[in-house]
Amino acid sequence: MKKHNYRTKNVNEINWPELRQQLGGGAVTFAVDVAKAQQYALLTDAAQNVSALVKWELLETTALIQGLQQLGCPVTVVMESTGTYGDAMRHQFRQAGFDIWQASAKRVHDAKEIFDGVPSLHDAKAACLIAKLHKEGLTKPWHELDEAGRALNAARREYDLHQSQYGRNQNRLEAYLGRHWPEVLALFDLDSVTLEKLLVAYGSPQDIAADAEQAAKNMKTWGGHFLKDDKIACVIASAIDTIGQPCIDAERRYLQALATEMQHSRCQSQAAKQLLEACVVADEGLKEMAALIGKLTAAILIGLHLDPRNFSNAQGFLKALGLNLTEKSSGQYHGQLKISKRGSAVARKYLYLAALRLIQRDPVIGEWYRAKADPKIKMKTVIACLRKLAKALWHVARGERFDARKLVTI
Repeated sequence: MKKHNYRTKNVNEINWPELRQQLGGGAVTFAVDVAKAQQYALLTDAAQNVSALVKWELLETTALIQGLQQLGCPVTVVMESTGTYGDAMRHQFRQAGFDIWQASAKRVHDAKEIFDGVPSLHDAKAACLIAKLHKEGLTKPWHELDEAGRALNAARREYDLHQSQYGRNQNRLEAYLGRHWPEVLALFDLDSVTLEKLLVAYGSPQDIAADAEQAAKNMKTWGGHFLKDDKIACVIASAIDTIGQPCIDAERRYLQALATEMQHSRCQSQAAKQLLEACVVADEGLKEMAALIGKLTAAILIGLHLDPRNFSNAQGFLKALGLNLTEKSSGQYHGQLKISKRGSAVARKYLYLAALRLIQRDPVIGEWYRAKADPKIKMKTVIACLRKLAKALWHVARGERFDARKLVTI
């Protein structure tokens, strides 16, 4: 690749009949660098002897497809997997009957200096690199989610939306309670529904103290038999004698608004979780998988395009999760083996929690963990269990029953 090879033409400047003659009716590759608005692509034949760099605005995609159809030959579109900006364009390409292949954005980035020796990367060059990688067989067919998978993905995003919002507001609440009512932090957890409702109703410890008798009755109603009378008394007493800074009206309204938002996020999160779990229950093929890692975790994996049934082997599934081992060694220096963390951090988070549950509940895995775990580096043993769980999950997704004795030796 030389500098002049990156010169592009707008889609409206392409002479499609002339390009058709040059290509001679053979199959072509259309390698697209996906962007938010301005798109770049390299159109080339199989040998990459004839090529044209094209640029167009996203809303000009229809005109581009009409031009590609004028070529009268099979078209293979290769695209990076970059967020959602390419989804509408990919949908139009698929509707036009083109084959769609996927290129790794990380692989494109790593190849920026390989072919021209220049450590720079821009849109036109990225399109050329995608074409090169496809020619070398370093791309894969694009696997589209079916309607059920798309529903899971949307529900997962909704669940994450409300969970993250709840977590942020929980941190804000902790900070403000530390200022105005620090004693209550020792009496209630921040995710306490009773504390949430108490703040929605009253807002400040001064208002609770002013209506102490009714506040105690309300707490008994909200907490039920789980909330003891002596704890209610402690909460009321802490509101009356708090060392916190008294709330002005604006601060009281803020605490009420914060608790109200937390209440909304919690309820919406629960509804999204129920929807996710219902989708998993409806899929008979996910029954064993859900029994092993939980319905929510199974739904999260499917929504993240990480269905174990779509991978040809367990090692490929492990790599997609970023749980494969990597090493950096040179000469006499030998680096430690570490997980690559190249896959979805969300998937690893939920599988990590599933591994902790497995250690706690499965007697075989629990005994193995206690025998292996070094008190100073317990995390390494948990990660080892996580990797074993991921491999087992690949087999379970194919109908095998989970047997912990096949994973570990005691």
